[in-house]
Amino acid sequence: MRGSRRQVRVRVPRDGAEAATAGVRVLHDHVRVDFGSDVPEVWRECADVLYGAGEPALAAGMLATYPGCLLVSVRDRVDGRCTAAVRGGVRIETGRVRNEREHARAASALYRLLLLSAGVGGP
Repeated sequence: MRGSRRQVRVRVPRDGAEAATAGVRVLHDHVRVDFGSDVPEVWRECADVLYGAGEPALAAGMLATYPGCLLVSVRDRVDGRCTAAVRGGVRIETGRVRNEREHARAASALYRLLLLSAGVGGP
């Protein structure tokens, strides 16, 4: 059919409010997904930042699985220590966080720091 197009509408919250699916947060500069949450796979595939609980080695494997993701942060379930893997092979020990919310915010802050250090974004 010539001239027919299918339109897809995506509503992105302007204020960074939770997306319709728990475990997904659409922010002004990135999409952050809790990889352990029950979200459709498409959210993990389009995430800039993935975070969740598990062993540190999990982070590098997730980068290989999700090539569009820049950063994966994994929090140890026992002591709360976080390890982030960054595309390009960099591994960063980011210290302890108290809970999932703090972990999510730390992962986003690290993502923004990486962008700024690469000369992307910022004032």
